Amino acid sequence: MSRAQQIGAALMPWAGLVIGFLALAVVHQYGSDATFDDCLAASPGPVFVVAVIGLLVCAGSGLVSWRSYRGSDSEIRRVVSAISVGSAALFMFSIVLAMAATLVLPPCFA
Repeated sequence: MSRAQQIGAALMPWAGLVIGFLALAVVHQYGSDATFDDCLAASPGPVFVVAVIGLLVCAGSGLVSWRSYRGSDSEIRRVVSAISVGSAALFMFSIVLAMAATLVLPPCFA
């Protein structure tokens, strides 16, 4: 196994936590910037598209952590993987709420 494969295998359990959090942060930041920069020019379409992409990335990272959970014999890796899968699910729920807000709330709500 090469060095890159060893590093990838060591980081797999953390994917749902780290990548899921980054996906949520990007979705939140993009939505905030689109709203507060010029709310009259912001349309919900691009914000919704970024949220869908973030949701897919977050789901993928949770799946990577789940596969690490299923394929591991180490108890520590299984605990980290389980926490990462739960975190990815929580981040996905938060992104879904942001998606619903883009569809329901007008751009200049506040």
